[in-house]
Amino acid sequence: MELKITRPTLLLDENKMLANLQRMLEKAERTGTELIPHFKTHQSKEIGQLIKEKGVKKITVSSMKMAEYFAQNGWNDITVAFPFNPLEIDVANQLIEQGGALTILVSDPAVVSILAGRFSGKVNVLVEVDAGYNRSGIDSAETDLIKSLLTELKEDAYMDFYGLYCHPGNTYQTDNIEEIRQIWAAAIKKVNGLKNAILPLAPDLKVRMGDTPGCTVVEDMDGVDEIGPGNFIFYDLVMNYLNVCDESDIAVAVACPVVAKYEERNQIVVHGGAVHFSKDHLFDDQERKFFGELVILAEDGWSQIISEAKLTSLSQEHGVLTVNQETFNTIQIGDVLGFLPIHSCLTANLLKSYLTLDGKVYEHLENS
Repeated sequence: MELKITRPTLLLDENKMLANLQRMLEKAERTGTELIPHFKTHQSKEIGQLIKEKGVKKITVSSMKMAEYFAQNGWNDITVAFPFNPLEIDVANQLIEQGGALTILVSDPAVVSILAGRFSGKVNVLVEVDAGYNRSGIDSAETDLIKSLLTELKEDAYMDFYGLYCHPGNTYQTDNIEEIRQIWAAAIKKVNGLKNAILPLAPDLKVRMGDTPGCTVVEDMDGVDEIGPGNFIFYDLVMNYLNVCDESDIAVAVACPVVAKYEERNQIVVHGGAVHFSKDHLFDDQERKFFGELVILAEDGWSQIISEAKLTSLSQEHGVLTVNQETFNTIQIGDVLGFLPIHSCLTANLLKSYLTLDGKVYEHLENS
């Protein structure tokens, strides 16, 4: 690879990224849903522009700060898919006053009462439904509670009920694709039951669901109008180990310089630690924890994963790569190695910019 890399750097293979996007667009068309991608993974105006050029008009973000960033960079239909924080009402009103469409997420009925009469213009409201993940949202069985919430929304001049939002994030804890499909089937059944119960109060309501494992492998989306995956744009080792994506679909790799070698233990120290990868991890076949897998960088990207070579320890700046003797002998101090990340969203957030294979640098929200 001809790129000059001297410190931990997040490499982006644009061709893989755009192929991932195209497959998800085709998935949305095939299932009769609209793709409203979650930008929490890349958080980049340049990557956002590439997505816009493919015809995407609406996006999802995970914070009001992210909503501000993308509004400033040309997006005017934004969903903030995180339980709305009433302390940020002024930020929301600023976005509304700029003329774009803002959709917020209500995950607790008490929030509606707190927000009553406080918006300066129209805001769409998605009610988050918990269909078994148990992170946030109103239990899908609480039909009467949600009906009363809709009645309260109708009494406010500016809060318009948009629909139901469900994130079956328990798909990330599964062992196989069939289990992912079962989780989604159960969640869709619960959400559709709730939808049918409240349809007389909101005949135009939309149902949005979103998590990358489900959006990638589920084909039966009867009753779902919109999908909002995020991680699919890059994928990562978690998705690969779940068989949600192929190793060749992973569109980012962390380039790390080699700074030390220890032959007595077949370990290599790289500049790349927890402040670059995060502490997210997987387990190998022997239940040993690891934080990334080795690839060899080349001019056109990187190799397949090198077997028996894993990032087995992270401290703040240090990464310890454990390898076999053959691989140890091929790596020298001063080399730059590549590592596929466990979790691309957190890795991108930590490294704060992207270097493409042809030398372009793409901004990240946190480094804007």
